[in-house]
Amino acid sequence: MPSSAKKTLLSPSKITAWLDCEHYLTLKNNPERRRNRKRSRGTSDSKKSETLQEEEIGILEAPTDFADMLRKKGDLHERKCLENYKEKFGSSVFEVPEQNREEGESFEAWVERVGNPMNGEYEIIFQMPFIYEGVRGIADFLEKTENNGKVVYEPVDSKLARAGAKQGHLLQLLFYTEAVEDLTGERPEKIHVELGSGERESFLVSDYWWYWQRLRKKLIKVVETDSSTDTKPEKCSHCGICEFYWEECRPEWRANDSLVFLSGIRKTHQVALKKVGIETLTGLAAIPESHLSEVSEYNFDEESEQVFQKAINIWAKKSGNNLDDIHSEWNANQKKLPEIEINQLLKLWRQARLQVVTAQTKEIPTHFFSEQEMLEKVTEREKSKRGESLLHLPEMNEHDIYLDFEGHPFWQIKEGIIFLFGYLEKKDGKWEYVQLWSHDKATEKEKATQLVEFLHDRYKTHSEMNIYHYNHTERALLSDLMNDGDPTSSIVSILGHNFEDSPPEKQKLDELVNAGTFVDLLAVVRNSLQAGTESYSLKEMELLAGFTRNRKDLAESGEVNGDGSIDKGAGAVFEFELYANADLYGIEKDEDRLKRIADYNKDDVEATRELHEWLIRKREENERLPDVTSPIPEDQEEETKSEYMQRVEILKEKIISKIEEERSGI
Repeated sequence: MPSSAKKTLLSPSKITAWLDCEHYLTLKNNPERRRNRKRSRGTSDSKKSETLQEEEIGILEAPTDFADMLRKKGDLHERKCLENYKEKFGSSVFEVPEQNREEGESFEAWVERVGNPMNGEYEIIFQMPFIYEGVRGIADFLEKTENNGKVVYEPVDSKLARAGAKQGHLLQLLFYTEAVEDLTGERPEKIHVELGSGERESFLVSDYWWYWQRLRKKLIKVVETDSSTDTKPEKCSHCGICEFYWEECRPEWRANDSLVFLSGIRKTHQVALKKVGIETLTGLAAIPESHLSEVSEYNFDEESEQVFQKAINIWAKKSGNNLDDIHSEWNANQKKLPEIEINQLLKLWRQARLQVVTAQTKEIPTHFFSEQEMLEKVTEREKSKRGESLLHLPEMNEHDIYLDFEGHPFWQIKEGIIFLFGYLEKKDGKWEYVQLWSHDKATEKEKATQLVEFLHDRYKTHSEMNIYHYNHTERALLSDLMNDGDPTSSIVSILGHNFEDSPPEKQKLDELVNAGTFVDLLAVVRNSLQAGTESYSLKEMELLAGFTRNRKDLAESGEVNGDGSIDKGAGAVFEFELYANADLYGIEKDEDRLKRIADYNKDDVEATRELHEWLIRKREENERLPDVTSPIPEDQEEETKSEYMQRVEILKEKIISKIEEERSGI
C-alpha cells in the first residue's frame, strides 16, 4: 500500500473547494470532525452503490432538499452517459466492482483489489478508483484510445453544466490523468467533459499540465501539514454549495460582525478596509461623518446621524463595547481612509449605518438619493434602462400587470423549463391572480405565446399600461446554476427565448419592450434608494411596503411546515421537481405541490404591486423629489459624454481584454 494512503487523503472535489477557500480543508480535516464522520459512516452509501441500486430498481431515491436534487440530477446524467457507452460498446464496458463497505473495506483496500484493468481489454472503464500522491478519487469513465500505437485510457467526467467546463472539472481530470500515467506508464493526451447539454468538450493535457504541477507543489504542503495552518473563513464562490457554510462559517461571521453581511460590498472593498484596520460592519458604520466630510461634497443628513447615534448607544449598552474598542486598529493606522473611490466608500458607509440601525432598533431605515444622484445613475445608461429610477417610475393605473415566473433549470438534464407564468390583472375593480402552467416545452411556448398576445392586446387598447416585475436574487441564483447564458434572469429574455423561431410573437414582444412597458422594480430600487437590509431581494423590500405574505416560509426540502408554504425560488423548484419527476422517484404525483407553488407565486406578484405603490407614495412624500413622473432623459451624442463615462468605457475595454486573455488559459 502506498505510504501516502496512510495520510489524510484529498479528493479532487476537495482540491477544487480548497482552490476557492483555504479554510475548507481546515474544517474538512479537523480531527474531531473526522471522528464524528467515522461514527456516522455506516448510514451513508457510496456513489457507486447508489448507481447500481438505481439500475436495479429503475428509479432514483427522491431527493431530500434542493442540493440533494442537484446531486441526483448529476447522478442521473452520469447513468445516461453509461447507458450510451453500453449501447455503443456492449460488453466492452467494464463496471468496476463497488467498494464493499458492509464488510468494512477501506478505500485503499478497494483500490488494491481493483488493481489495473487498463490492459486494453475494455473500451470503457466505469468508476475506476485511484490513489496517488495523497489524493484519491473515482473517475467517472476511462475511454480507450491509441497514441503512437500504444493503448491509452483518457479520463472522461460527466458534468451537469451545459455551457463550458469549469476550472474544477479540469483539475479533477488532470489528477486522473496523472494517476493513469502512474499505473500504465502512458500519459493520456486528452481529457473530456460530457456536458449536460449532450455536448462533449475536450482539452489537451499539455495545455494545462504546467498548472496542475504548480498546484501539486502546494498540495504536497497541504497534505504534509494536514491542513493544520491557521485559516479564516472568507466569502467565496464555493460558499453556495459548501457543507460548512450554514453551520460553521456564517455563524462565525455573524458573531464577529463581519463585513460579508454588508449589502453591496465586494472582496476588494473588504481588503481595502482591512488594510486600514476596519474589519467589522459596525466599525465601518462608526467612522465619524466629519472624517468623511473632509474629502467629500456630500450633504450629510443631521436626522440620520441622530438615528445612527441612538443605534450605536443601544449597541454599546448590549455589547459592553465602545467605539475605541472596534477602532483600535484603525486608530493605530492614524484613521486613514481605505483606498476606495470616495463615492463608493460613502455608499458602503451609509449602507453600514442603515444596517446597524436595523440590527439595533428592529426598524428598517431608508435613504433616498437626491434627484441629481438618480439622474446621474440612469442618464448614461442604454436607452431601455434610462427610466429605471424613482424619478421616472410610472404612476399606477387600472390596466397595469404585475408579472412573475417560476422556472426549473434542471427539469431535464439537457434543458430547463418555465413551468409557471403568474400575473395580477384588475378585473371589475379587483386584482385577480392568473396562473398559466406548462409541464413540457411545447406547452411552455404555448403559454408564453398566450401571455404575450394578452399583454400586446392590452397595450394596444390601453397604451398607458405597464408590466411590472422584480428580478430577484433567487432567479439569478438559478441562472448561475444553469451556466448557460442567463436565460432565466430577465422576464423579457425568458419570453424572447421562447420566440426565437416565431417572428410574429417576437415582433409583438419587441414592440412592448421598445415602448418601455416592462418596468423592473429591482432596478428602480437600486437606482433610487438604500435600505437597512442585507440584500435587496423582494423578500426584503416588501417589508418596507408593509406587505405580509399569506404563507410562512418553507425550507428547500421535502419537509413542509404546518401551513404548507414555500420559502423561495429554490423551494419552488424543489416542489416542482418532486411533482414533474414523481415517476422517476417512485412517489405519488401530489397536486398540492402545484398549489403551494401558485400560492408562493401569488405572494410574489402581490408584493411587487405593493412595493410599486409604496415607491410612488414615498416619491410624493419626499420634498426633494418631483411628486409626478419625470420624462425619461433623451439620447446624448457621443461627444457630449462626460469625461467620467469615457474613463469608464476605457476601463471596460481593459477588463474585457483581460478576461479574454484569461479565458485563453485555464
